[in-house]
Amino acid sequence: MKIIDDNLLAITNVMFKNKSDWQWVTDEQKETYFFIINRMMSKIYYEKAQLLNTKNIDKVSSMNLWYNFFLDKPYPKWFWSKDKSSKKELITQKDFKLLLHKLKIKDKDLKYLIDKHFDFIKDELKYFKSLEKEK
Repeated sequence: MKIIDDNLLAITNVMFKNKSDWQWVTDEQKETYFFIINRMMSKIYYEKAQLLNTKNIDKVSSMNLWYNFFLDKPYPKWFWSKDKSSKKELITQKDFKLLLHKLKIKDKDLKYLIDKHFDFIKDELKYFKSLEKEK
């Protein structure tokens, strides 16, 4: 019986690199690291991660799902990278508040739009600013 170190790096290495060792990852380890792995997966696989993001989810089965999803895929280079959303910095706090007010959405929704649909946000901001100038 092989023992897998009880740390995030060891678990992800088994999940992505040493895939034949997955059988030695304990259910306790899967339970412990599910949340952070699911969160990191949401960088690219937002919809899939959201489906697994429920309070009463079976974490062991969810980790097995992620493992099986990556069985035929190489080690994801983006997994350990930090979020480099420079687009968020392109919008001033004043513009951010204006968009929140005009679009009538929550700040987390606006952040998502800025990150995923920046061109739309740019166009909307331009439109709202032109309306303000007309007044």
